Amino acid sequence: MDVRQGGIALKIDDWSGASSPPVGLCPVDLLIFAPHPDDEVLGTAGTIMNAIACGKRVHVVFFTNGDGYPEAATLLFNKRPEELGPSHYLELARVRQYETLQAAALIGLRPQDLTFLSYPDSGLDRVFTTTGATPPYQQRFTKQQTTYGALVPDFHSQYYGCPAPYRKACALGDTKALITLLQPKEIYTTDAADTHPDHGAAHAFVMEAASQLGYTGTIYTYLIHSGPESQWPWPRGVTPTLPFEAHLAEGQRYPMHVAWPPPIRRSMTQGQSYCKWQALLAYRSQIPVEPEFLQSFIKCEEIFWLPQLPHLYK
Repeated sequence: MDVRQGGIALKIDDWSGASSPPVGLCPVDLLIFAPHPDDEVLGTAGTIMNAIACGKRVHVVFFTNGDGYPEAATLLFNKRPEELGPSHYLELARVRQYETLQAAALIGLRPQDLTFLSYPDSGLDRVFTTTGATPPYQQRFTKQQTTYGALVPDFHSQYYGCPAPYRKACALGDTKALITLLQPKEIYTTDAADTHPDHGAAHAFVMEAASQLGYTGTIYTYLIHSGPESQWPWPRGVTPTLPFEAHLAEGQRYPMHVAWPPPIRRSMTQGQSYCKWQALLAYRSQIPVEPEFLQSFIKCEEIFWLPQLPHLYK
């Protein structure tokens, strides 16, 4: 049976096995999808702070726990990559969730404003291809094949009472369930041009879910990775008084494959830029790995693009 909530068609039969929504899952104004913990700060911290200041409700969904990052695990545990095992990467997931809670508090979010889907870092794109009889994807670092709770329980276990296998149908179903439950007026996700495979997959999941649901709100995309990390974002370093700029390097314009100037440029005060910087620094496991790249997102603005919903999924 179909019903319609806020312009979204919901098939009741699809959710017959679901329990009550986790605490905090009620309609919001802004729904942010982040591939990994820290992407929400890099791309949307100023937008989140502005929305909260205006009394709007914001919810952030993380596709992964950031549990597939050998460079971060090597520094965190002071071990060589070959000395790291699944337990280290599962502990990295717990650390990154803890850092997320710390960063969220600095930009005005509460723990109940965050949801972790807990699909595999460095493998979300592989999950997107697990269709038909394909076995669930196994993450090569954690050896996990299902969603799991690190510090915070995963959404599927909270809502359905059991973890989800790393399969496209499950990740897409969780994405659709959250859009339906949260009824956002605006959705934010990474851009299709983002060159990190997890980020491209996050975009694909959100766009396919929104299309299948007949979502009629506005979707904004943000860009984190565009070619070599030395080329985007630009200019380099902590520059809270400067906007993002495009530039040429060896005949290539960066950022790549997006319109420039971007259609949406939202200014930030210096106070907001400083707060965004402090929230970014809360990700202590990440800053030592690539400090210049991450801190180059501290600008006087945040920028977004407006994708068109595809129709091929309907």
